[in-house]
Amino acid sequence: MHLNIPKPISRLVNVLLRIKEYFLAAASLVMAFVFFFVVILRYLFDADLFAYEEWVLMIAFWVYFIGAAMGSFQNTHIKADFLLSLIDNVRTKWIVVSITLLIEVLIGVVMVYWGWLMLMEEVSSYPNWQKTTGLGLPFFIPKFGIFLGFVLMAFYTTLHLYSSLRDGPSEEWEVDEAPPHI
Repeated sequence: MHLNIPKPISRLVNVLLRIKEYFLAAASLVMAFVFFFVVILRYLFDADLFAYEEWVLMIAFWVYFIGAAMGSFQNTHIKADFLLSLIDNVRTKWIVVSITLLIEVLIGVVMVYWGWLMLMEEVSSYPNWQKTTGLGLPFFIPKFGIFLGFVLMAFYTTLHLYSSLRDGPSEEWEVDEAPPHI
């Protein structure tokens, strides 16, 4: 996949990707280890890890939304783009994909706005934040992960639209946009 974006933004994207890759790897390992540890405690020692669901669920929210942002960058989200397989003309395909990306960007902006409202509602209730029952963890933590995921998804979709408009229809563009063959 080739994104034709300016170098300063390209450096930012690379830094963000590295951070997300490390975070996703570490968070996935933590969750796997916790579930393994819970099984060992429960079935070998007849014990329980108190309220682990609360913080593991918060990690899961972050993994889900940061993973969705990775999918936006890699352009690997599930799509119903069978229409492109019916179109032979590269320019027409480019127009359809560009319009689709524009709609995705607009939806992304709305989602970022709603995420911001959700986050600000939580912040404005400080110090009376909603908290989990067992450990008292603030709901701000997963809500911030949701908001950040929406921001990154909208950002990457905007980069795809920019790159598509900058490159225009070409054979190279068609190869980049072609769905993977299974």
